[in-house]
Amino acid sequence: MTFMAENAKPITLTEISTNLNIPKSSALDILYTLVEKGLVEIDNPDFKTYRLGIALFTLGAVALNRNDLHTISHKLLAKLSETTKKTSFLGVPKQEKIVYISKIEGSSPVQSSCSIGSTNPMYFTGIGKAFLATMSDDEIEDLYGKGPYKRRTAQTLTTLNDLMEDIDKTRKRGYSIDDREGVEFIYCFGAPIYDYTNKAIASISLVSIVDEIGEEEKSQYPPLLVGIAMEISRKLGFAGNKFY
Repeated sequence: MTFMAENAKPITLTEISTNLNIPKSSALDILYTLVEKGLVEIDNPDFKTYRLGIALFTLGAVALNRNDLHTISHKLLAKLSETTKKTSFLGVPKQEKIVYISKIEGSSPVQSSCSIGSTNPMYFTGIGKAFLATMSDDEIEDLYGKGPYKRRTAQTLTTLNDLMEDIDKTRKRGYSIDDREGVEFIYCFGAPIYDYTNKAIASISLVSIVDEIGEEEKSQYPPLLVGIAMEISRKLGFAGNKFY
């Protein structure tokens, strides 16, 4: 799995066999076992390519509990949710998706269905777009192409031009907005997390149902979210004064 982790693209059985110097039959037996456990996923059945599976997150849960990012962010996200009464998330990128690794539920009777370990494409989530905005325009295009992208709601951004316009707004105001783009009744804000290398490594979001957020909340919540994101980043060694 280390060999797979070191490769950005899905790999074939032949590549595994050649690079690890083991027979194809042995490599295939190992792969099937890992697929059954969810540690490896079949990326393309026709081309017989494989990639790491999301079940690795479960195995890494103990390590995450000791990880600076997870430990530092948990208390601060809890503080954010307690202040706003809204649900907050911490996520890390995995290729074109965001993986939710922490969730602090607010007091609203309606909660987000996203759970720890689940994933979403970054282009229609506040937490994802916050991270995308830290990337270059070329990197974003390489990740998604020009579109059209899969539509989740009537508000989903489905072309590169629309996405880049939104990313530009995110960079200018310092946080992202998801206005019912992934789920019809969800509105959220997002901000990135940087580490001591001054590189974005994660992002956080504050989620509300549309009926519970008005103009007052739209002006009050973003500074709180960005402040928490900066506090987490500072504790991780970030030396910058702004995210974008």
